[in-house]
Amino acid sequence: MSTALQRMSRCKFDKSLPSAMGENMSLTRSNASIKDVAKSADVSVGTVSRYFNEPERVKDETRLRIQAAIEALGYLPNNLARNFRLGKTGTILVLVWTIGDPFYGDVLSGISRVAVEKGYRISIREFAPGSLSNTDLNDIVTSRQADGIVVLGGAAPFRRSDDHSVEAHPAIVVCGETADTELLPYPRVQVNGHQACNEITQYLIGLGHERIGFMRGEQGSAMVQDRETGYRSAMEHAGLPVEDDWMASGNLTAEGARRATRQLINAQSRPTAIVCANDEMAFGAMAELRILGFSVPEDISVVGFDNTRYAALMNPPLTTIAQPTADIGERSMYRLLRAMKNRASESGVEYVPHQLILRESARAPTKKHRAPSV
Repeated sequence: MSTALQRMSRCKFDKSLPSAMGENMSLTRSNASIKDVAKSADVSVGTVSRYFNEPERVKDETRLRIQAAIEALGYLPNNLARNFRLGKTGTILVLVWTIGDPFYGDVLSGISRVAVEKGYRISIREFAPGSLSNTDLNDIVTSRQADGIVVLGGAAPFRRSDDHSVEAHPAIVVCGETADTELLPYPRVQVNGHQACNEITQYLIGLGHERIGFMRGEQGSAMVQDRETGYRSAMEHAGLPVEDDWMASGNLTAEGARRATRQLINAQSRPTAIVCANDEMAFGAMAELRILGFSVPEDISVVGFDNTRYAALMNPPLTTIAQPTADIGERSMYRLLRAMKNRASESGVEYVPHQLILRESARAPTKKHRAPSV
């Protein structure tokens, strides 16, 4: 578990929504003033003010100089008095599906950086799918628990109803790909899962693989469907078939992947490569293949998705798709701040670039494959 998650997991998640950043954040700010920041960044005070209130109007180069000055001086804007006058809480609620997932640790660090920079505190609540109602969401705002909400995770913590439009809710932004169609109407920041899985499948095809299996999660998941269609489109474009027994569900877990691996190995025409919809399943697949007497990548190539922190430590190191997790968190916070300021719901998906990370778990197929020892 990352340091950020270890710190956050020690927070008490109850209805009072305590701040993970500390209730007295403003008391720890340095003696630096906004004038000091402006002088250090070689910009006007007005530009620094615009950086905090209208970041979209500040050039990237200028924004980076101001950000560096803020960090060097330890400056934090004191927005408590202003928030009180405007009826705001100065708190952002982050709803996390699985707080122990290392993927979310890096995303949370990006969210926290922007939130603190803009004078907001972060409160974190772990949720089960469907655990919050529309009324709960509105109560969060009317009872002044939070000014806006960032949802992390594959499932929706709430269900939308016909008599509750998106505009009736507090400002909500979805961070990362979602498995739940309930979250699709909300603004999202994510990688293009279809495009990424298409690219990694094309990479395997380029190595010479023609029999490529796909390990997915639960059917009906929006996230998994995007990744699966990316795999299928790459196979179709190359004129390659997708056999029914080349598709297996690993439930996005290492344990589920072990069962799915046995299914793929027993296919009538065994795949020479497996595309896993996440790294966790790739880890499970590699472990099960080793137990069954297969060598990765000499006998079967395995690739993943997410580039979690253990991917490079696997034996062999895992070829996978990297997501800019901290950047996803930062951009999600900026979208939320815009929605809160404009008092109107943003819409649509903002895609961030992914990266194909080539390691040692994939290679060209050998001409002769050993029979499975199952």
